[in-house]
Amino acid sequence: MPARKLSSAVAGIFLAASLGLVTLGPAAAQDAMQVAEKRSAAMKSMGGAMRTIKGFAGGRGSKDDAAKAVAVIASTAPNITSLFPKGTGMEALPKSEAKPVIWEKWDEFGAAAKTLGEKAAVLAAAIEAGDKDKIGMAFGDLGRVGCGGCHRVFREKRN
Repeated sequence: MPARKLSSAVAGIFLAASLGLVTLGPAAAQDAMQVAEKRSAAMKSMGGAMRTIKGFAGGRGSKDDAAKAVAVIASTAPNITSLFPKGTGMEALPKSEAKPVIWEKWDEFGAAAKTLGEKAAVLAAAIEAGDKDKIGMAFGDLGRVGCGGCHRVFREKRN
């Protein structure tokens, strides 16, 4: 194919893709599913960490277990936005709970992930200090503001 026809064909493909006239092919759909599975695993890991910390705040488990659990959240928070590339939300993946507003308000989404990390750091310090009152307050704040800050706006729970 001559260069001019090739460049016109490529331009047509890009235009069709940008207008949404081309759907995800099998490879792109598979990539989106892999990202969603990685994202789901990270969220479940943080959920498990929250259960461990809740137990510790309620008098069960060890300080070391609670410290490891909050470290899971703190280390995941800075990477959350990388788990949400475009094309991996509810509209593309039937099991995704990622609302389209994530990409519409990307800066707010990133700020919410940053807040999660900050709240986890406060809880980690409280756990390290062993102050039960501060642990309880920081845990509540992490759940309401850290986790809830994303879930209320950017997540739609599906069964």
